[in-house]
Amino acid sequence: MASVAELRLLPAQLSFRVLQMDPVRASAEEAAQAVGAFLQRKRLGLAQAVQISSEGPEIVIRVSGEEPEQMLREAEDMLGLTEGAEPAGEIDVQPKDFAIEVIQVAEEESRLEREVLRSRVRYFPCPVCEWFEMSTGALVLSDQRLVYEPEWVVMTDDQAGSENQGLHSIPLAQIAAVYRGEWWDVPCLMVETPAKTYRYGWPAERDEPAEFDVDEWMDEIRLLQRPGE
Repeated sequence: MASVAELRLLPAQLSFRVLQMDPVRASAEEAAQAVGAFLQRKRLGLAQAVQISSEGPEIVIRVSGEEPEQMLREAEDMLGLTEGAEPAGEIDVQPKDFAIEVIQVAEEESRLEREVLRSRVRYFPCPVCEWFEMSTGALVLSDQRLVYEPEWVVMTDDQAGSENQGLHSIPLAQIAAVYRGEWWDVPCLMVETPAKTYRYGWPAERDEPAEFDVDEWMDEIRLLQRPGE
């Protein structure tokens, strides 16, 4: 029997990556539109199956069908609502052992990086790429830099013991250009710096290629490089 399930949440419960705006300042209507656009970019089938609206201060996601709860759980995963949701345990602390120290944090907060995009990708060295030089890892774009961290790397004897092997950390100010490229038939994001050009493509799992949208990454990098526009 078909049934209806719904999820209600506040804009502040969502991340900047989803809303593309400050969650604290976003209205429910703006947030609902942003959630719809995010799901269309990341999981078109899911976006077409759910109804997203705003009611008062809340965003409402409704699903109707045979198993709507499962669809809502998938939406929660996509929106990052389930990350860190499981409690690690309880801590029993005596009230007398509590102490609160007031510190000045305003200046420190202004330097915090804000994550904008995150995808699982493959790295193909450019311009020449041997099979043993490829790696798979996490590509993260913040408002200050682009970071790639491989899941594993093949190390030679002279590289053994070196730190951060395979890690890329590229400040946005050093990125001269971003454009679409390919490695064989794999769509890739090309990141050009004065010293080197980096090439990131779809991960080896080709069943969900939309998780890494090359055009979306190019647009976001260019937008972050022009904050005043």
